Amino acid sequence: MSVSSHYDGSASSYSDQYDPERLWTNEEYPANLFRLQLVQRLLAASGARSLYELGVGDATPLVTIAADGLRVAGNDVSPEMVRFARSNMERHGQDPAAIALLDAQDPAAISAEQARAGTFDAVMALGVIPHVTDDVAFVASMDGFLRPGGQLLLQFRNAMFSMFTFNRLTKEFVMDALLAGVDEGIRQVVSDDLDARLAVDKPPVRTRPTGDGYDEILSRFHNPFELADVVRAHGYSDIRFHWYNYHPAYPMLAPQIDPMAYRKAQVALEHEGTWRGMFLCSAGLIEATKAVPDPGGEL
Repeated sequence: MSVSSHYDGSASSYSDQYDPERLWTNEEYPANLFRLQLVQRLLAASGARSLYELGVGDATPLVTIAADGLRVAGNDVSPEMVRFARSNMERHGQDPAAIALLDAQDPAAISAEQARAGTFDAVMALGVIPHVTDDVAFVASMDGFLRPGGQLLLQFRNAMFSMFTFNRLTKEFVMDALLAGVDEGIRQVVSDDLDARLAVDKPPVRTRPTGDGYDEILSRFHNPFELADVVRAHGYSDIRFHWYNYHPAYPMLAPQIDPMAYRKAQVALEHEGTWRGMFLCSAGLIEATKAVPDPGGEL
């Protein structure tokens, strides 16, 4: 199962999730539309005039951001996504050559792309770090595209959401994170108790006939505090969390609620911006500022 194959299979319909006209009609909740709107607000607030994206998808976010007046460029690992992205860029008056086909986990490819593309006011990766094996190396790759004082935007799947799901994800978080290193006899007692309390048969593994399903490829959750530490270790400050993809009830209860009422409740929460998002949101975004060297050569 490969990340590239999964996104090759998504390329033709990828833009649907960003279409505001489908907000109430898409079967899948358009969380990425709210993510894009969040990114636009953060970029505008920072005053960024240029942006590099690792993992551009079909470039719908990039062309939307370019319409705000920013110079944009980026890369993706999926040949089909890159094909759609270049076409999308050209259709919107942007340079299709600004989109590179490469694996963000290939140091040589990233180094060559950094030399080609140069540095930017902002760098972002949306939906990418769940698929990488080395968080430290990936943040370093992002850093190479960013000028000192620039803005880093890093999306992640929120591990803390498992505290609200009451399913196998909750058990995995308790056993693998909270109780790591605890006496095995105690862990077994807890494991047996969680099996009785939680819906450990949910959620079902997501598969599909075209390309590899999302749960069949590497698609990790991240603890936001641990990921923030990775970013901080690269010399970043002003680290902030932003939350999106709210759930007004734990997901397995959704079938018991009127679909439109449930979606309206989701949308109503999207801009609340409080601590509740750490538990009610299945995804988040880290915003951070790259350090500026002082004249003496020290950060």
